[in-house]
Amino acid sequence: RYVSGTTTWLSILHRIDHPLLFDVLVGAGIEHRNGDESRVYGTTSGNVSNTAVSSSYIMTTGLHFAEFEITGTPFIGVARPMPKLIYERENFSYFNTYLFDTLLAARTDGWGDGNVHACQYFCRTGETIWTCFEGERTDGYNWVWGWEGKESSTTGDTIGILLNLDEGTLTVYKNNRRLGVIKDGLSGSYCWYVRVMEDQTVAIRRGAFPNAEI
Repeated sequence: RYVSGTTTWLSILHRIDHPLLFDVLVGAGIEHRNGDESRVYGTTSGNVSNTAVSSSYIMTTGLHFAEFEITGTPFIGVARPMPKLIYERENFSYFNTYLFDTLLAARTDGWGDGNVHACQYFCRTGETIWTCFEGERTDGYNWVWGWEGKESSTTGDTIGILLNLDEGTLTVYKNNRRLGVIKDGLSGSYCWYVRVMEDQTVAIRRGAFPNAEI
């Protein structure tokens, strides 16, 4: 399902009628429980990260705001929508340099001409990580150590992410308080995703737009 256009009553009704779900789970250490697809649990021991994608809600233009209730310190962000077969690749991650050629081969006209293909907020440190799938650094992605308003987050916090495709920005909120813009230059189609490790959980839901952003 593609969502487009600016913020209108029709788009607001669409958001109410279609709750956000993590319909794609990638990795052996991630699961839903009790049939609730709006929440994911990390179960893998060790330093292993698993991915959950809200692939059925694809954002192409306008403003989009989601809230994430967290346990632990997951990664939360947006990335290009992918064919489901790519999610089945071994060791899938938007930041796995060995898959960059495969990820770029999935490019569609819907991506537009932007090169921010995945961008995430790291709750543990507050840092930003983004990639254009082309190994712009030796490790294949950019790690932004500092941005204005940077804060870490942990268990009990609610993280709000505002994707503004009219302005090309990604903004982070913490417990209804605006922290700041973590990335600009976004354009084209994106979907929400998270990465979790053992004992981390994330629940996704639609949030009301922050007043200053409407």
